[in-house]
Amino acid sequence: MEKMQKALAATEKGKLEIVEIAIPEPDDYEVLVENEGCVFCNTTDRMIIDNLFHTPDYPVVIGHECFGHVIKVGKKVKKYKLGDRVICSNAIVNGYDGKYYSTWGGFAKYGISGDLDAYIADNGVPDEANKYRNRYKANYKISNDLPIEKAALAFPLAEASSAIKQVGDLTGKTVVVIGTGVVGFSFTMFAKVYGAKKVITLGILEDKLEIARSLGADETYIDLDEARDAIIASGGADIVFECCGNWRALEKGLPYLKNDGLLAVFAVPKQPYSFDIRRCPINFRCQLIDPAVHVTIDETCKLLAENKLPHEILLTHTCTLDEAPEAFERIRQEKDIKSLVIF
Repeated sequence: MEKMQKALAATEKGKLEIVEIAIPEPDDYEVLVENEGCVFCNTTDRMIIDNLFHTPDYPVVIGHECFGHVIKVGKKVKKYKLGDRVICSNAIVNGYDGKYYSTWGGFAKYGISGDLDAYIADNGVPDEANKYRNRYKANYKISNDLPIEKAALAFPLAEASSAIKQVGDLTGKTVVVIGTGVVGFSFTMFAKVYGAKKVITLGILEDKLEIARSLGADETYIDLDEARDAIIASGGADIVFECCGNWRALEKGLPYLKNDGLLAVFAVPKQPYSFDIRRCPINFRCQLIDPAVHVTIDETCKLLAENKLPHEILLTHTCTLDEAPEAFERIRQEKDIKSLVIF
C-alpha cells in the first residue's frame, strides 16, 4: 500500500483544495477503513469551510459522512472484523498531523475507526492525551448489502431520524416543518414515515416546496401568514420542527402550535433566539433536539433497503475527489441537495 493519499481540506476561509496526507496506521484498538465515499454535510462542512463553526485552525481536512470497509484490524479490536462496513472514519487520528488539522477528515480514501469499548475495558476512560478516541462513539457498522447511493445517506438520515425520535410518537399528529434545506427535507420525509397524520412544510422557494411534497408533505406554504391562518383553522399543530436556524421563522412558528404543543428546535442558530412570550400558546414546550445516530442507524439502513426512503430525491450529485471543490460550490449555490464524493 502507498504511504500517502489525497484528501479534501479547507486551506483558508472559504477555500477548498485537494491536499496530500499520510495514510494512517491503526493501533491495537483500531481498524483501517478503505472508504467508498463521503457526502458533504451541508451545515457542518459549510460552516467549517466558512469559519462559522468551531474549527481547530486552517488548513483542516473536513468530512464526517463517510463510509467504507475494514481492511486491517488491530489485535485487541472486538467490535469489527475484516470486511465490515463502517461509517465516520477519521483520516487524521489525533486531530493534527503536524501540518493539517482534522474535523473528522472523512474526505480521504483511508481512515481510522476504533473500538472504544475494548479500549475502555483495558485502559479506562480515555485521558486528555487519548481524548480523540471518544470520536469512536460515532463509528458504527452498516449493512454491506446497501448500494453505494443508499449507504451514502445512512449516516445523515440516521441523524435526522434519531432527532425526530426524541420528541416521541408522531402517530396521528399534525406536524409543521420550518425549512427546506437537507434537514427540513429529511424531517418532512421521516415525519410521514413515522405516522404523522398531516405534515406541513414551510419554505421560501416553490421549487424546494415541490421537493418537500414529493417527500410526503401534505401541505406547503411560502406565505407564513397564510400558513398560520390555515393551520390554526384546522386545529393547530401538535409539533413544530424548526429546521432552518432562523429565529424570525421560529417566532412566526409559535402561533401554529396548539395549546400544550411542542416546539422542537434542531437547526444551529445563526444568532441567539428571541421571541415574545406573550405570543406563545398556553403550556407550550420547547425542546432542543440533537442527533443520536446509534439510536436509529440500523432502522435507517433497513428503511433504505426496503425502498421506504426516496434516496434518489436527496442524493442529487456524485463526483470524484478531484471534483469535490466544484461539487461544494454547487451545494453553496443550492444546485444540489446532497453530493457524494466517490473514491
